[in-house]
Amino acid sequence: MRRTDRRNWAWLPGRLRFRVLGLIDAVALWVLVAVLTGAGAWWGVDTYQQHRDYCTENQELRRVDAGADAGEECIGVTAEAYPFAPDLDDVLGRIEDENKAARDSGRPVVSVAVVMPYTSRSPGAAMSKDLIRHSLQGAYLAQRDHNNGPVSGGPAIQLLFANVGEDLKQWRIVTDALAARTDDESPLVAAIGLPNSDNYTLESVKYGLGADEIPAVSAALSSGDMENRYLFKVSPSNDQLVDALKRYATDPANQVNREKTFMIADEREDNYVANLSLVFRREFGAQYGITDNEVGRLTEMYKGRKGPPDEGEPQIFGRAVSAMCVADTSTVFLAGRDADLWPFLKAIDSQPACVRDPDEGPLRILRVSTGRDPVTETAEMRAIADRSNIEIVTAAAVDAPRWLAARSGDEQVPKAFAPFADSYDGSFDEERPDALNDGYAVMYHDALTAVGTAVAAASSSGSDSVNRGDVYDELRRGSPGGHCPAGCVPGASGVFTFDDASIGRDEGTRHEVATGLWPVCKPVPVVTFPKELRSKSPLYRTYEEEGENTCPPP
Repeated sequence: MRRTDRRNWAWLPGRLRFRVLGLIDAVALWVLVAVLTGAGAWWGVDTYQQHRDYCTENQELRRVDAGADAGEECIGVTAEAYPFAPDLDDVLGRIEDENKAARDSGRPVVSVAVVMPYTSRSPGAAMSKDLIRHSLQGAYLAQRDHNNGPVSGGPAIQLLFANVGEDLKQWRIVTDALAARTDDESPLVAAIGLPNSDNYTLESVKYGLGADEIPAVSAALSSGDMENRYLFKVSPSNDQLVDALKRYATDPANQVNREKTFMIADEREDNYVANLSLVFRREFGAQYGITDNEVGRLTEMYKGRKGPPDEGEPQIFGRAVSAMCVADTSTVFLAGRDADLWPFLKAIDSQPACVRDPDEGPLRILRVSTGRDPVTETAEMRAIADRSNIEIVTAAAVDAPRWLAARSGDEQVPKAFAPFADSYDGSFDEERPDALNDGYAVMYHDALTAVGTAVAAASSSGSDSVNRGDVYDELRRGSPGGHCPAGCVPGASGVFTFDDASIGRDEGTRHEVATGLWPVCKPVPVVTFPKELRSKSPLYRTYEEEGENTCPPP
């Protein structure tokens, strides 16, 4: 018999091998075929959809629609380099290699998440491409220093890339993933980054990290309403930055005009600019003529943006600048982001009413910033400032240009800055010479250095393993008194801590500082542009009373 003869098909029931198939039999066979085919197709489609929804095979990074301008983003947490953006490949690869070296070192390993955007494609992105890259570079140098420093017996640090999206909205995916890592073999002990004073940032700590008792150390937050018991800040607050400006302005040696004043403030619903405007009013206010009185009004609003500093439009300042110049202003308080400075200067340069007599003295613009972004100090901006007789006075967390020029020969230069700058130049020699100016590499380095200092302190206390609770306790335990014991953070932007217990203030003040978790004894340099004018005032140190010398050298 032929093989095609179904009488030889042993798998077929006998009743079907020796009879003609009826209609019911044929339908049954076709149903079986359809079910098997459908099941296979369903499995294939389901598998495709699962992989389509994730950027990595291990499903650590999830595809999320970020809107028409940004397209899809890969959101989540991973310890392996992922091509979020082409210009990040180098630094992400270095961190991945350092992570592997930490895991292969034979030492205990703890994880620290770098929580921030990893892409910048839309006009409203929270961070520019340069800021993202510089931030990761600073974190990498701190990780390498910790893992390969003189104290090598404690836990090594593995960094996790935690992408919350360029608009910061995808924080829930990230915080859920981080919470799941707190009991890993390399447990998560802290998060750093959180670069923007934004509701999404505060929610990510209040309802995410803080809810799971994970300490978060922000590198650049400065808005005073960014408060949570698990949120530490490396940057001085807006209150402290503006206080440094006030000391500068009230010092007669700096010759700041206190009579012809004006304030221009961003009116967007943005925590940072709203808080900065409030602080400017409180610190200068009626004493400088900045009131809400509609008669003789000396305040104007504009609608700014978060985007990169070179994308602003001068016309957003048209009305405000016209009112400012008609009022014959000599001192203006600018409550806005870095991105707004460039269009603001362009608007002044285009207004005939803003032409100043050289004998009047400069138009001083008082503002605050993390650093001195190279985009806001270009040759074109310098030309406008010179032509329009403008002097920009900025209270900053980092003054890399002057610190680089002075190195360790100046007592106001942080002693850890020169070694950090040398390490940066040796590691990233392809970067522009002014890459440190924006301050983000320095601040991210200091945020991770704060965590590393806490990890080392917790380990030295005899604990068999270090967890997030240990790190949280050590971060709160620092003291800036005396010769700066182990609790102080040797930051590249200056020595600081998060607790002022030894300064000798009253109990109420100490409680306010401790709950605020802002840096204590952090230097706040005041810098000028286009001419570098050395402030006549003593170096401002956060929470140090004027005229006292209770902080250790920076």
